[in-house]
Amino acid sequence: MSLVLETLTKAKITDVVVLSQKNREPDQNPGAALTFSLELSNNALSYFDGSLKSFLYTKSAASSAGQQGLEGVEEVSDMPNLTKAGIKLGKFSWSQDLYGYELTIDHGMGDKSNLVLGDCILSNFKVEPKEGGTIVLGFLLESQDVPEKVFGKLATLKNREVQITLTAPEVKQESI
Repeated sequence: MSLVLETLTKAKITDVVVLSQKNREPDQNPGAALTFSLELSNNALSYFDGSLKSFLYTKSAASSAGQQGLEGVEEVSDMPNLTKAGIKLGKFSWSQDLYGYELTIDHGMGDKSNLVLGDCILSNFKVEPKEGGTIVLGFLLESQDVPEKVFGKLATLKNREVQITLTAPEVKQESI
């Protein structure tokens, strides 16, 4: 699995926590734990499991016969309706840790103002399927080395919507 957000995606930072180890040297930067909540197309479920989307969503005959898509408006999903399992299951946790990610928070003033955190761990995933083909995805992002200047800006973003990208680590295949 590899969760990737290549284009700027609207996300809400719901919490910012300082991570400070007791054995940290005085000149070492503390870490940060950021909790995110974002709304994505149900196609993002394939990041977790290829069959999760078809388990939670379907395309009912009523939705395909009733409304036609609006011209110029992109369809959110080809399977917009929740299955009975999707309705009954509701919000659920997904236990998996992802390592080596890079988070970029767009500050809106060009690349120089962006906040970048490297070597991040993604965990504590929460998935809430919604009728209409979207999911609300929540997760925890931890970075062990956050410079003082960046941490100060992160603290001001708590409970704010931001534009983010998430880049997965590069997997290098060594030749045998």
